[in-house]
Amino acid sequence: MGGSLTHSGLENGYWGIMVVTYPFISGLVAGSFIVSSLSHVFHQRRFDALAPLAVLASLALLIAAPVTVLGDARQPSNALELLTRDHLPYSPLSMFIVIWLTYIALMLAELYFAFRVTNARIGEGRGWWARLHRVIALGSRDTSEPGARRDRKVLFGLSCAGIVLAFLFHGYIGFVFGATKARSLWATPLMPVLFIVSAIVSGIAFMWLVYVVVMRYVGRRADREVASGLLTYLMVFLLLDLFLDALDLLTSAVPEYAQGSTYYAFYHLMLHGPFTFTYLGVQLGIGMILPLVLWLVPVVRRSWLGGAVISLAVLVGVFAMRWNVVLGGQAESKVSSNTVVTTSVPLTGFDSVQTILGVFGVAFLLFLLFTWLFPWRYASEPTTSPPLPLGPSTPAGSPAAAAGEEPSLLPGAGLSSASNKGGA
Repeated sequence: MGGSLTHSGLENGYWGIMVVTYPFISGLVAGSFIVSSLSHVFHQRRFDALAPLAVLASLALLIAAPVTVLGDARQPSNALELLTRDHLPYSPLSMFIVIWLTYIALMLAELYFAFRVTNARIGEGRGWWARLHRVIALGSRDTSEPGARRDRKVLFGLSCAGIVLAFLFHGYIGFVFGATKARSLWATPLMPVLFIVSAIVSGIAFMWLVYVVVMRYVGRRADREVASGLLTYLMVFLLLDLFLDALDLLTSAVPEYAQGSTYYAFYHLMLHGPFTFTYLGVQLGIGMILPLVLWLVPVVRRSWLGGAVISLAVLVGVFAMRWNVVLGGQAESKVSSNTVVTTSVPLTGFDSVQTILGVFGVAFLLFLLFTWLFPWRYASEPTTSPPLPLGPSTPAGSPAAAAGEEPSLLPGAGLSSASNKGGA
């Protein structure tokens, strides 16, 4: 298997960093939603306060995810044909449109029932903020405990359906790669399972960071039980992900178990080629081995800095996995041997790091909007709790609230002293 690889002048890699980022973001969507289901479906009550935040983060990423595909398209206006022409069941992108629209509808319904009681309570006040929440609650004024129980039953059903959609939303990407028989590194039945498990891993790591950062931003102390529980689940699914990667390595890098073309491509690209560092060093080393080793150290896993390093390392490793799959799969030359198809990633311009930062910027702005609009800090409170703030920065009972003044538009404001104590 000796010999060096040279650039193939007869082929070009058409998928770049935008297509790499799309499965990464869609994985965060699926993983974040599954984190929210820990409370709604699996009755892990310690994650009750995290579930609304996870739904908001998942929705923001879900809306931003197609921007990567549209940004990669040379003629994005043709995407309208996916909505106006029947391409099912032959077009994977048509399947994506159906799953994506269904997923958005389900998440909007989940947002309604998750925040209905809280929105109705805010709607009992005066001013534009109360009127806005009456509209969001669709005029509902039922804040009773029986009404809240009905909402929780509906949320259970929606979350169960959402888990199935999360698997479909991200699993179909692995199916598209796995069904591409012309690329030996993609044509494996493990591909959908690898994508789904790595999505759960990245979603848990992402929500750990979001939870800790948002709690610090709003002036509340993050619950160590929530953070520790997320890290425990992260390690469980990371071990499962490591096992699947070991199976993939066994069936690709060992000639006795791999097909000839698969072994040849894997050996020259992943083990002794241009993707050796991103595969062995980043995907397996930084993304899997390092977090597991750090978690085994009690001082590290109990510290906020240690948890942040573990979560960031996992996210870097999952992104490297997407990088190796998308770019590594198309790097295999189909024209001549001992050649590699290279793909450049510029810093600015089309299909560049700049465009990726823009996509994440869109998701971040949407997340800020949702966290300002929806009262996620109070959604897990019982219906018998004290009155909610009338606005983002106007606590109930304050002189401004008594005078009927309009609330501030600053996101993250509006925490009463009681809520601060509750988060400590």
